[in-house]
Amino acid sequence: MISTLEFSSFPFRDHEEFCLIAGASCEQQLLLIPPLFDEMNRMRQVLVDVMRRLEKQGIGSVFPDLPGSNESVVPSDQASLSMWQEALVRCLETFDNLGYVAGVRGGCLIDAVGPDLPHWRLTPVDGQRLLRTMMRTRVASDKEAGVTMTISDLTEQAAHETLNLAGNAINPGMFAELQAATPDTLKTVRQIRLNSDPKEADDKIDGSALWLRAEPESDPALAEAISQDISEWIRS
Repeated sequence: MISTLEFSSFPFRDHEEFCLIAGASCEQQLLLIPPLFDEMNRMRQVLVDVMRRLEKQGIGSVFPDLPGSNESVVPSDQASLSMWQEALVRCLETFDNLGYVAGVRGGCLIDAVGPDLPHWRLTPVDGQRLLRTMMRTRVASDKEAGVTMTISDLTEQAAHETLNLAGNAINPGMFAELQAATPDTLKTVRQIRLNSDPKEADDKIDGSALWLRAEPESDPALAEAISQDISEWIRS
């Protein structure tokens, strides 16, 4: 089978949001939820590679853009976790043959859509940790520019103004949501981590933590490990 990727869209509020589709004719279909913020950009190539590999194994996938990201017409400073979940619900309703959900990193904070569907998670992370990582980056950047700023200062500002954190416009509502966000408890969840991660998981796979890299990179070993685990999980 030759892997083909297609661009499509789904209705959201008063406009369309884009998505990438692989294996549209496959019987088994997966909703793939990317990491959030800058981690999304670092992981996009690997996740597209995963889609191609899954299609070759007879599994289709839909990879939606989140409102406020990529080519979305929604301003990035208006996005929120609740908006993203709403968009994912619309995506599920549009592509109603999606029988599985896979979330990566921060994507696991918004994957409680189709709660009765089987879910797969790779290195889930809570919102507070994502915030602190972005705030540390902001503090370091400000320091290089000769500006003294602390995480406490940023947290105080975030209560009443939109912050630029690692290139992301985080409005007060989004900041508050992230502070409290943890992956939801769902009926059926398979949780995977990298072999280098000491935290407990249902299983561990080989690969690099690309979400920690400074620039987007590819990792064929990680793409293969993810696609193989998802394929075996769906067929089990």
